[in-house]
Amino acid sequence: MSLLKFFSLGVFLFTTPFISQAAELKFTAKAAPELEAPFQNTNGWTGADAAFSIPLSKTKTVWLFGDTWVGEVRDGRRLHPKMINNSIALQTLDESPNFFYRTNSKREAESFVKPKEGDGFFWPFHGARTEQGLFIFLHQVKIVDSKSVFGFKVFGESFATITNPDDAPARWKIEQQKFPFATFSEKETITFGAAVLRHDGFIYVYGGRSGKEKSKRGMILARVPENMLANFSEWRFFANGIWKKNFHETTAIWPDGASEASVSFHSSLGKFITVHSQGIGGKIVLRTAESPAGPWSEPQFIFQCPDMEISKKVFCYAAKGHPELAANPNELIVTYAANSFNFWEVLSDARLYWPRFVRVEFK
Repeated sequence: MSLLKFFSLGVFLFTTPFISQAAELKFTAKAAPELEAPFQNTNGWTGADAAFSIPLSKTKTVWLFGDTWVGEVRDGRRLHPKMINNSIALQTLDESPNFFYRTNSKREAESFVKPKEGDGFFWPFHGARTEQGLFIFLHQVKIVDSKSVFGFKVFGESFATITNPDDAPARWKIEQQKFPFATFSEKETITFGAAVLRHDGFIYVYGGRSGKEKSKRGMILARVPENMLANFSEWRFFANGIWKKNFHETTAIWPDGASEASVSFHSSLGKFITVHSQGIGGKIVLRTAESPAGPWSEPQFIFQCPDMEISKKVFCYAAKGHPELAANPNELIVTYAANSFNFWEVLSDARLYWPRFVRVEFK
C-alpha cells in the first residue's frame, strides 16, 4: 500500500508533524579495521554483539555487550566456545580494551550481571554516567525457541545503578531495581534504553513502543534532570509536543523505531544525529534534528555492511555511533554487529560476531 493511501485512510496522519525535510548531509564512510583490531581477542573474550558505550571520563569508556563468546580463536575458528549473555570492557583512549565477565567456582565463564529476581538473563542497553554514578538499562530476556536465532522474548526491564564506577569492575556495587516505565503485554510493549543522550542539564532516554495499534508504534522519548536519573517521579514523557508524567501517553518521534541506536549532538553541524540499522540487511542510516525530540528527518543511508557478502545466512544489526571516540568534531565512529542464521557458521568463521567499526567523516 502506498504512503498516499495510508494518509487518505488517516492511519499515519500522526507522523506528519515529526518528519523533517532536512537537507541530506555530505559525508564519507569507510570501514575502520584499525579500531576493531584491538577487540579481536584470540583467548578469553572472543566476540559479542550490542556494543553500547558510555564515557566514564574524558579518557575512559565502558563498553556494554550482549551475548558474548568466551573461548579461543585459532585459524579463523572459535574453539572451546561458551556463550554468556553479557560482558563489559573498559577502554582508555588510544589503548586496547580490557574485558570483564564473571567466573563460577569451576572457573567457567558467566555473565557479568544476572537478574536478582526472576528467571532469564540480562541484555544491557545504553545508560549514562552522572555525579551519582553509572546507570544502565537492562532488558530481561528468556529463550522461547532454542532452535531459532530469534527465539527469545524480552519480558522485563531493570534499572542498574553502579555507585562506584571508578573502581575495578569486580568491585562494582550494582543495585538493581525494576524499571517502572516498561510494559510487556499482548496489547503492546514499551521499553527504554535504546539510546541515551545528555544535553543542557537533562538526560534524554529513547525507547521503543510496539503493539497491535500501528499509530502508536515507533521510537519514543523520555527525559529527566541529569542528577535525578534514579528519581522516577522526575521523569517526563514526550507526547505530541508536550512533556507528560504518564508514560502510557507517549507518542512516537519517528515511526520505525530501532531497538538499538545512538543520539548525539555534533557542534560542527549544529545538529543532533541518530544512527541505527535499518532492518537486518546491512543498511546503516542516520537522521538529523534541531532538538532531541525532533522533528527528525527521514533516514539517510550512510553505509552498507560488507559482511553481508560472507554468505546468504549472514545478517547485520545493532548499528550505533560513539561520539566519545571521534578524533575531531567532523567525525563519528559507528559500530555494528554481524551474525548468521546458521549457528555453526559463527563458530567456523570468526570474522563474524565482533564489533565492526565504521569511520564517518562529515564534509
